[in-house]
Amino acid sequence: MAAASTGHFGQAAAGLNLTQPGLTLRIQALERELGVQLLDRNSREVRLTAEGEVLLPYAKSMVAIADSALADIKQHAAAGSGRLRVSYLTLWDGLPTNIVSAFKVRHPAVTVETTSGYSQANLERVAKRDIDLAFLTIGTGDGEGVSIRPIERHEIVLVMNPTHRLAAMDAIPIRQLRGEPIIALSAGVNNVFAKAVMGWLAHHMGEDPNVVAYEPPDQMARAVAHRGNAVAMLTRVRADLAVGIGVVHRRLVPSPMLEYGVAYRSDNNSAALAHLLDIVDELATPLSGGVSADYEVLAATADSRKVASEPA
Repeated sequence: MAAASTGHFGQAAAGLNLTQPGLTLRIQALERELGVQLLDRNSREVRLTAEGEVLLPYAKSMVAIADSALADIKQHAAAGSGRLRVSYLTLWDGLPTNIVSAFKVRHPAVTVETTSGYSQANLERVAKRDIDLAFLTIGTGDGEGVSIRPIERHEIVLVMNPTHRLAAMDAIPIRQLRGEPIIALSAGVNNVFAKAVMGWLAHHMGEDPNVVAYEPPDQMARAVAHRGNAVAMLTRVRADLAVGIGVVHRRLVPSPMLEYGVAYRSDNNSAALAHLLDIVDELATPLSGGVSADYEVLAATADSRKVASEPA
C-alpha cells in the first residue's frame, strides 16, 4: 500500500520506518508467496502491475480490519480498567469542564485522561476509538457508528474596531457586510463548518464574502484590532473576552447560532462512558426544537451554498 501510494520505494520505506532494502525484501517475499510480480520498478518510480492493482483493494481492506480490531481491543481494555478518555474542544470553555469535573468527583476510582483538539480531529478520534467521548461543534460531519448529541448553543456576533462604520449600529443586517473585508476561519480548524459559514453569509448577502485573511479562532479578534477596517465572526463568549484588546461586537440580523455537543461511539459499552453521559443529561440544558424568528442555527453541509437552519 505504501509503495503504491507514494510511487517511490524510499518514501514508502521512510513512512513505514523501514530501510529501503528491508522494504524491498518484504515485497519480494510477498511476491514469492503469491507467485506474481506486484510492482514494476525503475530508477525513478514504482508502479503497480495488473496483479498489484487486483491485490491493492484487498490489502486496504485487511489493514482497515486490523486497525479496527486493535482499536476495539484498546477500547475494551480502557473500559475494563476503569479508564475514560475525553477530548475537550479547543475554545469551548465552561460546560465541558463542569461535566468532566462532576464526573471526577462522583467517580474518583475512574482514571480520566483528557486531551484537547478541534472538532474534525475530535470526531475522527472518536470514530477510530482513540477516545471515548469528544466535545465538538455540531455540523462538523458524521462518523460511522458515532452518535452526536447537541447540548449548548452560542450566538455568533460581528467583531470590529470601535471606529468601524458598522459599530454605530446596535444590530447589523447581514446585507450590510457586502464588500466589507472579512477575516475568516483558517484551514485545518474545521474546514467543513468554515465553508458552511461562508455559504450562509453568501446566501444572506447575495454575493460571496470579501475574505481578506484567514486566522485560527483564538487570533481572529486580535487580527481585527490590527487591521482596522476588517470584521470577523466570533461567538459572543469569545467576543466578550476580546473587548479588552480594543474591539467591539454587534449582533447580526438574522443572528447565527452555533451548536456544540458531544460525540461518542454507539457501540461503546463502557460503564464509565454511560455515567459521563448521565452527567451530560443532568448538567446540559435541553435544547428546544426551534429558535426565535431572527435566529438561525448553522450546520455544515456538503454544499457550502446551502443553509441549514432550524425552523422558528
